[in-house]
Amino acid sequence: MARIDVNHKLLREVASAIAEYCSAQDREMRSADTEIQAMLISDWIGTDAEQFKQKWAGVNTDGSTTAKFRESLKNYGENLIACADEYEKAQGEAYDGASRLPKVLYW
Repeated sequence: MARIDVNHKLLREVASAIAEYCSAQDREMRSADTEIQAMLISDWIGTDAEQFKQKWAGVNTDGSTTAKFRESLKNYGENLIACADEYEKAQGEAYDGASRLPKVLYW
């Protein structure tokens, strides 16, 4: 009989690590935005600064590569949790079924 061993706790740990990474990425992007906005207001002026400001404005907006990456990671984490739930349920059902088997077999 084929057997697949899946550690649903590990799947949840990976999903948690992904969520932590996404939070850290969000914090870093907010920090970078604050620093860049401050730099553009006080230290950097001119047409090149305006062009950079326009480009930077699109870095973290909806539809940007950054936003798409963050969304794909979020979806991946959610799918890992869904898989962990299914495996945990299947393992629980298998254990319950096995525990209901007769403890002594008569031949």
